[in-house]
Amino acid sequence: MQTTDVFTLGHRRGHVASALKRLHEKAKPVDYAKLSFFQSSLLYAALLAADLAPGESVVPPLEVQMEELAPTPELADEIYARLCTDGILLPALSSDLNAFSLDQTTDAVTLNIRAGAWTLARDVSGRSMDEILTVLFRRLDHPDPKAVEALWYLVAEDECRKYFFSQWERYKFAHPGVYSAKVSATLRHYLDKCSIGQMWNVIYYAVKSLAALTQEGRHTPQHIYNMLPGGLRRSAEYRLANGQSIWPWNRPSPTAASWMTNILLDKILKAGDMCFKTLKGQDVVRYAEHLVTKPADHAAATWFSAPPPGSAPQE
Repeated sequence: MQTTDVFTLGHRRGHVASALKRLHEKAKPVDYAKLSFFQSSLLYAALLAADLAPGESVVPPLEVQMEELAPTPELADEIYARLCTDGILLPALSSDLNAFSLDQTTDAVTLNIRAGAWTLARDVSGRSMDEILTVLFRRLDHPDPKAVEALWYLVAEDECRKYFFSQWERYKFAHPGVYSAKVSATLRHYLDKCSIGQMWNVIYYAVKSLAALTQEGRHTPQHIYNMLPGGLRRSAEYRLANGQSIWPWNRPSPTAASWMTNILLDKILKAGDMCFKTLKGQDVVRYAEHLVTKPADHAAATWFSAPPPGSAPQE
């Protein structure tokens, strides 16, 4: 039996290694100067979060990286999956083969996103890692407004998700499916009309109110979980419908934030604290267009001092 197990394990490892080698042989080279703005932003954040040593070309597994790429591990996994699907990141040949699984029926090989090491697809011009980072850095100085909007919603919802869990844990609630599709859709809907900081305010008071119901013994935890989407809607809609301001929570220190959040707020949007507190989803495209048309040193300041015509009123 032991001999059979060793043979099976060896066969699996050999099959995975062969599949990995074929993947690299078939991979197309990439011109990193021609990546989309969205791809450039994700890759730049991923490489900085990986904290590679000079001359190093293999990106370590997400599960051992010390820096946070995104507010939540779920978004970090999604970023790596996107870059892999786009042929930009490839599973490294040096990866621990235990990070892969083999379907005995179909011979399909699957990679554990968090456990595998990665390498960049070959650059068409033979650029080094440092040169690729420079190309990506410069690309971020020329934002595409619609791509900036997509990035903002991606990061904003994930920041709200992280804050939501922090408040949920504060009241010692525990439920694996508490961040449901309905909760996600509710947060995204109100991010059109609210900044990240304002949504943190909404989340804080919604969770606090629901937690009070549990402490009073009027509802079971399961009832509270079911009431979450409605509680968030009421927390936001009452104030928005009655013209009441939603005071934005302050941005946490950048040293405690993810690379994705800091790059979006500081590098791309140019006004991290103000954008966290006041920039709403419905205004992101206009704000990005404003950055493109105004001198870089003053674009953010002129927007927040006097929003361009047609923008939503600031609260």
